[in-house]
Amino acid sequence: MFVSTPSGGDGTTASSNRGTANISMVDPDSFDQPNEPDTAPTTVIETETGTAIPTDSAAAEAEEIDAHASADDEPDTIPTWRDVTLDDIKAAQKRIMPHLHRTPLLSSATLSRMTGTELSLKAETFQRTCSFKARGALNAALLLTADERARGIITLSAGNHGQGLAFAASMVGTRAVVFMPESAVPTKVEAIRSYGAEPHFAVSMEHVFPAMERYREEHGLKYISPFSDPAIIAGQGVVGLEILEDMPDVEAVVVPVGGGGLISGIAIAIKSQRPQVRIIGVEPEGANVISRSLKSGKLEHLGTSNTIADGLAAPFAAPLSQSIIEHYVDDVVTVTDDEIVAALRTVIERCKILVEPAGAAAVAALLSGKSGVPQGARTVAILSGGNIDREKLKSLL
Repeated sequence: MFVSTPSGGDGTTASSNRGTANISMVDPDSFDQPNEPDTAPTTVIETETGTAIPTDSAAAEAEEIDAHASADDEPDTIPTWRDVTLDDIKAAQKRIMPHLHRTPLLSSATLSRMTGTELSLKAETFQRTCSFKARGALNAALLLTADERARGIITLSAGNHGQGLAFAASMVGTRAVVFMPESAVPTKVEAIRSYGAEPHFAVSMEHVFPAMERYREEHGLKYISPFSDPAIIAGQGVVGLEILEDMPDVEAVVVPVGGGGLISGIAIAIKSQRPQVRIIGVEPEGANVISRSLKSGKLEHLGTSNTIADGLAAPFAAPLSQSIIEHYVDDVVTVTDDEIVAALRTVIERCKILVEPAGAAAVAALLSGKSGVPQGARTVAILSGGNIDREKLKSLL
């Protein structure tokens, strides 16, 4: 039985069919605010290798990647959609959720009317580090071996994955290095530093991977992909499990897409149990590497990014995530920056939820009619993140 309690003037409600996880009202003070490090007493997290690590519990892609990966990181075979399973996602849920928030599913009468659907919003903006990225990052960190923790971890990011991995590294007591473009949002860079990680920079997103790979080789760090690592995808898939727990009769789920880690995990979690549910991905027109790869049948590189949604500007498509998308996802559509900005304004003004441009992409596809979701369908749109610079937000509003 679903329990719904009004929490907004537009008829927004929060729903859960799990008695212990019911959310009657979203209290912003009970969640981490964007770009602010957590603060809480020191606790101990036990990793999969059985090593107990004291830490601060609250502070606490493409073929090119395979070609450059170290011998320790290189897969024996080409990754396929079979490499991440529903059991992997369920195991990740047990592993990570004692340390993370179970984010609410919020219905909106206003957005339902505007989109012609029965729409609910999965508010990953209320996750620790203010995006879904903390889920996959913590799962990957808890699966590190003792040797990998001793060496440290490295990644590339536009910002949110970097924050997630920095947070996760602080939880398990390992060094984290994050390579970013020089254009990265300043507040995201500062958040990465606040969790104790080391940000490094390249001229642009297309130059980030080569710079990161050189540093990784020099320092012997363990690379964790932002979107094409099995542990990352399994962690992100917990979002899909929560959607089915809260809305078993969901008919469509619309997901922002950068490199495809989030939609891959959600698609596996949902399609493995409810194959009739439509899964639709949404990319910006100016950063559409996944849809281009689907069209060409090969792994494409982005080149120059041209979108306001920096969180969706993945530099390339990668073998594992692309294989999962090809197998499970029903459609990937693109939206313009103008449509993303309109959706961001609508979510902020009508639902009172702060989202970044990337986080508003799914709503943009529904408001513009590009999602292809049938009229009246029980639909979930993922609000994937809420990390936005104050000055950028002012300019958009």
